[in-house]
This record gives sequence, structure tokens and C-alpha cells, in this order.
Amino acid sequence: MKQTKCVWQSHSKKSELDEVFDYFRLCINEMIRVSIEKNLTSRGSMYNEFYKKMKHCFHTHYFHGALNEAKAKVKSYRTTKKKKQNVKLPYVKKNVIVLETMMFKIEDSVIRIPIKPYEYIFIELNSHVMKQLNGVKIGSVTLTPEKIIISYSKEIIEIIPDEHVGIDRNLDNCTSFDTNIKFMVYDLSKTNKIKEKYKIVKSKFKRNDDRIKKRLFSKYGKKEKNRVHSLLHNVSKKIVSQGQGIVMEDLKGIRKLYRKGNGQGKKYRGRMNTWSFYELQRQIEYKALWVGLPVQYVKANGTSSKCSECGLKLIPEENRMMSCTNCKTIIDRDINASRNILNRGMRFVPNAVQSEAVKQLKDVESIVPSHIGGFKQIINLTGSNK
Repeated sequence: MKQTKCVWQSHSKKSELDEVFDYFRLCINEMIRVSIEKNLTSRGSMYNEFYKKMKHCFHTHYFHGALNEAKAKVKSYRTTKKKKQNVKLPYVKKNVIVLETMMFKIEDSVIRIPIKPYEYIFIELNSHVMKQLNGVKIGSVTLTPEKIIISYSKEIIEIIPDEHVGIDRNLDNCTSFDTNIKFMVYDLSKTNKIKEKYKIVKSKFKRNDDRIKKRLFSKYGKKEKNRVHSLLHNVSKKIVSQGQGIVMEDLKGIRKLYRKGNGQGKKYRGRMNTWSFYELQRQIEYKALWVGLPVQYVKANGTSSKCSECGLKLIPEENRMMSCTNCKTIIDRDINASRNILNRGMRFVPNAVQSEAVKQLKDVESIVPSHIGGFKQIINLTGSNK
């Protein structure tokens, strides 16, 4: 099984690459426009149509990279149009260059990139990048005005783990429950504080110039994204480092639930629509697959509201506790959800079987364990609303 990752670093070659950025963007947009007008569907037909017109004075491989990008965008456009007739034509605005494997050379921690025939630029790669590229197969290189991004891959031997863990993602925390009857609550409330802070900062911009406002929003948006992603990386790394198979709920249509007119407040909708539920899922998935751990998804409906012991409807109590009138279980909402997710992934059906006591882990403040017959009382958990 082959898996791919990327590593990046900053560079200072923007001025030397300006002409290539313009050419690459022009090629992609022209190829997209003509391909849709003439209904060109294959890479061969697109190549015959554009090669003589667009090879110009730049390195020939730039044309091939642009052709691959245009082909992918045209394919995506046609797929989307089948579902949505009024979809806009794709148009590339950002400066980006994609280099195929034959176009660059890495030697002695320096990558050589051609810009024109027999003209090159050289970028020194730092120690972190070279460490990541050691012993792996290097793929394509993507250049932006600030970054160089190198993809690499390796063959992974899939592991069949002895243990599995169910992951329940919430707005302020991430809760896991594994087959050893252990749970962990990871606090993510700081991500919401960071988003709220930058929201206040951006709301105070008073400049009427849209160009400057856009630049400022982009600057603070990147800072916010980097800080939030760093916290999510710490959590995803801890989860994957346990060496367990991952089971997550397949969350879909979240944004549709929090739209104007749905009966929720503006602040509440704002918080829910900035929830980074997919980013945490993406990080857990690629990190798990990179080490050979399996990842599977289950339906999300009823994971928090159905009893993980007997499967009946739970009754909400105070402090995010849920109680079951059938088996008399009292359990935290998030732990119940993560346990249901694990049960579905392992194809277990709740039937009120006896279970061991839940074992306390360091990220949980305190717990009163259950006795034989299931969870009886769990209190003082670090949790929050979805």
C-alpha cells in the first residue's frame, strides 16, 4: 500500500519566478477555457491542441505540469456540473507552479529548478526537509511565492491491530474510547478562544481600501490557521501514537445545520461554522495510514443520544450527563458517543452486557467508575457542547 505526504519550507525566490508564475497560470486558464468550449476530454487531445501554441521560451516541462492541472480542473468541473448546472467555470488566480519529478534535481541539500532552457534557480533545503526525504521516493514539487512543497511517498505494510479506538469529535474537545475500556478527553477549547480572538481583531479593521483589507484579513487568517492546526496536530499525534485502529463518525452536512433562518443565534452559528471537525479527521487519517493503521468510518446518527449499553434512547441530565431508564446507566455524553462509535466500527450491538470499570487517564480530572453491569456514574469530565 502506497501512502503520500508533503513537507514544505519557505523560500525567497519570488522575484525570479514571477514570469514563470504568470506563464503557468495563463496556460492553465487558457487550457480550461478552450477544453470546455471544444469539449476536449482526453489528455492526448488537449496536448495536440495546445503544445505548439504554448511551449514558448519556457522549459517544456512547465507545459506538461500546467496540462495536468488543467485536465484535473476540467474533470472536476464536468463532474460538478452533472449535479449543479449553474456551476462557474474554473479560473486559477493564485500563483502556483507544479513541477514533475523529471524537472528538478536534489543534490547536497540543494534543489535545482529550471526556469528557462539552461537557466536555473537554486534553493537550499533545511535539515528538517532533508530528514523527511531520507529513504523515501520523492514525487512532485509545488512552488508558491512563499513556499516550496515537496511530496514524497513510501510503501506501507498495513497493520492488523489488536486494539481499536472510537473517536468522537466535539466543538471543545475530542473524546476517545478503546477496546481496553479506557477513555481520554482531549481539550480543544483553546482553538475556539483563538478563533474568537482573531474574529475580534478583524472586526476592528476600519480601512475602506478593499485591497489593504484583503491583505490584512489574509495575514491574520494565516496566523489563526497556523495556531489552530498546531493544536490539532498535537491531539492527532497523541491519538495515532497509541497504535490502535481508528474508528470515526462520518460527519456530513454539518454546515447546512447552522445557516441563517434555522432558528439559532448569530454567535452560535458563527462558532459552529468555524468548527475544524474535518481538519482533525484529515490529520488523524493521514497519520494513521502513514504508519499502516486502518481507519474506518461509521454513521453518526444517534451516537450521543442512544445508550451504549442497551441501545435505547437516553435522557439528558445536568453537566452533559445522560441517563438510561432501562439499564439505569448514567454516563457522560461524549464518552457514550465514542463508545457507540467504537461499537459500530467493531460491529458490536449494545445489549447491556457486563463491562469492566472505566480506567482513568491523565487528561480527565476525576471519575467515579462503574461496577459490574455497565457504567453507573461518571462525573467531573472536561467536556463541552457540540
